[in-house]
Amino acid sequence: MRFLIVAILATANAVAAPVTELKPAELGAFLARHEYAVVQLTSPDASCKYCVGADKGFNEAAGLPHKPGLAFARVQWSPWNKFPDLSKHITEVYGLPSQFVFHKGKVLKNVIGRPESGAALLANVDAVIADPSAPLPWMVAKPEAPAKPYSDSEQGVARLGIRRDFLMAVSAACGSKYPEHAQQYKDAVQAWRVANESGLKQADLLMITRTSRADASAMGPLVEAEKKTLQAWQTDKLGISQQKAPTMADCDKLTGSLATLP
Repeated sequence: MRFLIVAILATANAVAAPVTELKPAELGAFLARHEYAVVQLTSPDASCKYCVGADKGFNEAAGLPHKPGLAFARVQWSPWNKFPDLSKHITEVYGLPSQFVFHKGKVLKNVIGRPESGAALLANVDAVIADPSAPLPWMVAKPEAPAKPYSDSEQGVARLGIRRDFLMAVSAACGSKYPEHAQQYKDAVQAWRVANESGLKQADLLMITRTSRADASAMGPLVEAEKKTLQAWQTDKLGISQQKAPTMADCDKLTGSLATLP
């Protein structure tokens, strides 16, 4: 009841706003102009299956009455897996599409996945602003139809796909910061992809066949588990700090150590 009352009161002062299309280099200036912002990262590349139609739900959310001062923007690129360097503002992008909620230029939380509807996305954004540490509504809501549990083998290939996205994002970020080594980083990740080609193909097929909201919810714990595994590998095994921007030596070590991934 309290949530309903707050929502009704907020609606009285709520506003609607368009989506600002940004180039990656324009993100910082946009965030500096707005106390609160939600930024969608996506791609017009049809090879990104979840990206298809993601803009519609985001545009719908921007057009609904929402918190005054909340700005909406989108950064997109193609091909989808050629990640731009956004490390000054976003350090971890584990998949597309993603909707990052910002307060005074700092990330509060990533609402990952294709928005089911504008209203659902806006509810998640409002929840993040109210309490960034609380579970998102879609994570705790009872699904309309239960998802088929992921088997052990499906979990393995799903995490392999998540790992690929992480490595490609790291390679792109390092290559942008240290262009003289960019090809070296690309080659290292490509060699890892070739070595894991069979599993990655299965991961792509799994992504295409598991597209329901319940499936997306079930994927969340796998993303978090893989995130922790990669962070532990980076800090404990390679000795690379996550508290500061990577040096060239860090990038060289990380991309040169892919064979040691657990």
